[in-house]
Amino acid sequence: MSVQVKIMLEEGAKAPERAHVSDAGADLFANEEVVVPRGSWVNIHTGVHVEIPRGYFGLLQSKSGLNINNGITSRGVIDEGYTGEIIVALQNLGPAKLIHKGDKITQLIIIPCMFADFVVTDKIDGGDRGNNGFGSTGK
Repeated sequence: MSVQVKIMLEEGAKAPERAHVSDAGADLFANEEVVVPRGSWVNIHTGVHVEIPRGYFGLLQSKSGLNINNGITSRGVIDEGYTGEIIVALQNLGPAKLIHKGDKITQLIIIPCMFADFVVTDKIDGGDRGNNGFGSTGK
């Protein structure tokens, strides 16, 4: 299944691209040079604006190479109504890393979205876990 997503690029920005036609995510690239210090978050400009179609959202997800090789992660959600520049928050759990303009920094995945109607109730029915949360299934 394919959906058309309009993009607009600021000066010097690279369009999102897939390394392979079957990749779920399209790579987003840094539109500036930034040092990401160890143990910190840094916001990096991509220069990319998107028009997410009705009924979809954009998911920003870490690049496995940055994650595995450098300890750098990213995540975020782009709602369908947001058309501003995509700015990526990178978290660095490894040594300081220099991000060059044009480096791949995250991937954008376009996903269908269910819009839930939340209903306040006095009781939640169903489910065999109840209040058992983290660690409730053992090792």
